Amino acid sequence: MVKKHRTAFHAKEWAIDLYEAATLEEIQQVEKELQIVLPKVYKEFLSVSNGMHGNLAQLYSTDGLIEMNKTYEVQRYAPGYVSVGNDNGGYHLLMRAVENAVNFQLVSDGYCVPTENDITDNFLSWLDSDEGDPWRNE
Repeated sequence: MVKKHRTAFHAKEWAIDLYEAATLEEIQQVEKELQIVLPKVYKEFLSVSNGMHGNLAQLYSTDGLIEMNKTYEVQRYAPGYVSVGNDNGGYHLLMRAVENAVNFQLVSDGYCVPTENDITDNFLSWLDSDEGDPWRNE
């Protein structure tokens, strides 16, 4: 079931689709399949909505986490990170693959290695934000 949510970011409207919650087994399968630890904040998000699709961004479902991280070989090119979403345009949202990670970095599809210059923000603050484009901190 898709749940619709709309919120305004300055003059733009951010429309998102939320989904049925992921099960604990589905979340554990991601960690097993990718051989990583998902951040607690992302597991909590998945337990509310198994992914999110919006006009400014998408956050991966449990199936999407496996598919996209394998397709882009994230663990090979950015060891210690997991791609949890993208900006619908050419950038991945990476988080450290540790239990207590709360920040994310936006990196190019073609160069999936985080650097100090990447945009970093708190995942929970971003989800709660009602100002600016959440991907560009505008």
